[in-house]
Amino acid sequence: MKKLVYTSCFAFVLIFALGTTGITDELTNEQVTALVDQVAAEIEKDAKGTFEKIINGVHPYRNKDNEELYAFVYNENVEIVAHVTKSLVGRSYKGKPDVKGKKFRDEIVEGALKNGTGWVDYAYQKPGEKGIHSKTTYYKLVTGNDGIKYVVCSGKYL
Repeated sequence: MKKLVYTSCFAFVLIFALGTTGITDELTNEQVTALVDQVAAEIEKDAKGTFEKIINGVHPYRNKDNEELYAFVYNENVEIVAHVTKSLVGRSYKGKPDVKGKKFRDEIVEGALKNGTGWVDYAYQKPGEKGIHSKTTYYKLVTGNDGIKYVVCSGKYL
């Protein structure tokens, strides 16, 4: 009986420990929106410096514990002005659809200009994995200290 109690206690502790160490690492909406809010506040103070930090993958703009959590920024012309993948910076994505034909980037920028904040769902390839996955992105319109409007984004796979 003692052995059963010890085994049960060990199993409970192991399950609890695994659940709290981030092995599942599924991002929450709160983590995504908190990052966007933080980045938006930084852009209001120092747009150029914030963009440099995003491009260089500096924490918290790219989460050191979960690299799927990162910020990216569009301008009003649907051009990426900051992204952890440097090769994307400066590219226009206006009118470019996902594999299912949804022009999600245009929807993000249009939604931000119209509503200020929101979420957009789309299909995207998850880095390091095969196939197309469902993703959702939270966006927020902000005016930088340079007087330019930007759309700050972060997302998560569903």
